Formats: sequence, C-alpha cells, structure tokens
Amino acid sequence: MNPEEAKYIQQRTNAILDVIMAYARLDFNQKTEITNQGDVFDAIASGVNMLGEELENSVITLQEREALLQEVHHRVKNNLQIISSLMNLQASYTRDENFLALIRECKNRIISMSMIHEMLYRTKDLSRIQVSDYIKTLTLSINSSFSGKDSGILFAYDIDDTIYLEAERMIPIGLIINEAVSNSFKYAFPNRSGEIFIRFTCSEGQFHLKIKDNGIGLPKQFQTEEFESLGIQLIKTLSDQLSAELKILGENGLGYELKFKIDN
Repeated sequence: MNPEEAKYIQQRTNAILDVIMAYARLDFNQKTEITNQGDVFDAIASGVNMLGEELENSVITLQEREALLQEVHHRVKNNLQIISSLMNLQASYTRDENFLALIRECKNRIISMSMIHEMLYRTKDLSRIQVSDYIKTLTLSINSSFSGKDSGILFAYDIDDTIYLEAERMIPIGLIINEAVSNSFKYAFPNRSGEIFIRFTCSEGQFHLKIKDNGIGLPKQFQTEEFESLGIQLIKTLSDQLSAELKILGENGLGYELKFKIDN
C-alpha cells in the first residue's frame, strides 16, 4: 500500500462521512462524489446518494417517516461497517506502522459514528440517544482498538444518566471524545498504565464535557505548532460545530474541557 493509495482511502472515507453527518442532521440534499474507479467506495457512495434521494423525494406520513428514518440509521450503520471492513482488508496487506496507525484512526472515527446510528436504530426514540451509554460503549471500543483484552489504562466516569442528545450533536461529541482518548492512548502512557477521566453533566443552562488523562502531559518545550498536529485542530473544528467554549487542560496530564448551551 503506497502513500497515494492511503491518501485516496482517507479522502473517499471522509467525503462519505460528511454526507452521512448531513443525513444525521436530516439534511438529505447532500451528495457524495461517484468517480470512474468503479470500486467499493463508488458502490457505497451510490447507495448513500440513492438513500438521500429516496428521503428527499418521498411524501410520507409521520408513522411512515419514523419507519423510514429507522431504515436510514440501519443502512448508514451498515455502510459504515462496510468501510471499516474494507480498511481491515487493506491493513492486512501491509506491515507499515504509519499506515496501520492511519487505518486505526479512521476506523475509530467511523465506529464513533456507527454506534450512534446503531443506538438510534435499536431505540424507539429515533431522535435521541443516552449520552452515558454511548460514551461508555465508545471508550471501551477505543480501549480494545489500542490495547486488546489486556489494558492497564482505566476509565473513570462522571456522567449524568438522564442526559439524552440528538444525533446532530452526538456525532461531533463522539468524534471529540474519540480524538482525545485516542491521543491519550498514543502519547500519555509510555508505561501503558494510567487513567482517563470523562465527565458529562449539565448545569446553569450548559452542558459540561471534560476528558482528562493523568499521563505524562506535554513536554516543557513543546511547540504550539507541534501540538496542532496531535488532533487539536479536529477537536477545535468540532467544538465550533457545537458552538462550545474549549479549554485545554495541561496540568498533571492533558485534557480538554468544553461548555456549550443546552439549547442551540
């Protein structure tokens, strides 16, 4: 697998995920490009586009709409699983550690979104999912991705079980958590042991999200430009989508704290 092929996989995956994120916002007008490659990505893109057209052009009752939305979440989840399986197949042909790390990062981002659609598909409420259940399931998945069954890195949670959020906001939240926790696994624990704390609560008209590890933190001479390459740009972009106030926590480890309004 050469760098150009790896870049192609990432670009096509991101393009399809952008459209899926639009569907999660119930914006079915978005389309993803279909190239002349005739590969798996084109097949997935065609299916996703057809699904958007079906929803956009249908005139249906509320009950039919709920059934159709349930089918949307099911199909989106299946498409994400296909992309993930394709990445597993590509990874099996190389031992390049950099490429394998890229594949793992892409897969974890896909999983963070796929879980949302899986939960929406399985619940009677097609608009919201329980934040606590989602975060705990997601972090266990990330742990398994990096550590397998044997992990010395533990999670501690302080999450309000009564909070439910719609997919439009859960997708950027899930991607932020995925990015922050993944960076902790990659950089915070050279001895492969430690703790990652996650809090999600609400008070004074705001949601409060905190992700903090007790790892080695940033080196004293660490440059801002270098820090930008560790995923902070993505976290900043996703924070902007939530209209959230973002604070970087650099004492006794590394973490992120976000505050955003309960009602957008």
